[in-house]
Amino acid sequence: MLKTATALVLFLFAISPANAAGAWQEYIYEEDAFAVQFPAPPTTGTEMYETSISETRPANTHSAEFDNILFKVRVIDINDMIDQGANFVVEAAYNLQRMGNVVYNDFPRVGLRGNATFGIAMVVDTEDGHRIRSSYYFENGRLYLVEAIVTPERGDLDQALPSRFDQTLRLRLDAQLN
Repeated sequence: MLKTATALVLFLFAISPANAAGAWQEYIYEEDAFAVQFPAPPTTGTEMYETSISETRPANTHSAEFDNILFKVRVIDINDMIDQGANFVVEAAYNLQRMGNVVYNDFPRVGLRGNATFGIAMVVDTEDGHRIRSSYYFENGRLYLVEAIVTPERGDLDQALPSRFDQTLRLRLDAQLN
């Protein structure tokens, strides 16, 4: 009887929305040269990206909402300003840190060995109660802004879904794993 009850509890946990690990799926965007996992089917669109480095630029957006979290990737073509790639990444991080209190900062890597791309990751608690987990990269003439924005309605700012999102990013889709 105890084994049956334990199995039932584990089964219910595995299918519960709170777990939702099985719902994540990778989406490949060849036109923007990246792949990432979303917890729900994403939508695509465009928006304008404001920068002080150049004129306003169009950004391709890929986003999904799940459990009061907005998961979003913006891809900005800066191929005409490749020499400014690092500045675009640092400017994005600078602008984010000005939105509130930085609670985490790191320098993540996407890919292995010779296929690695390094970036900036940050978690910021904004003045309006949101928590933004971000990872920013420059690769192949593109600026990648990967963000998971936890709304105050979620209630639990300290949870794993936002970090799972940015850690599934893949760049250099044609590269072999070493």
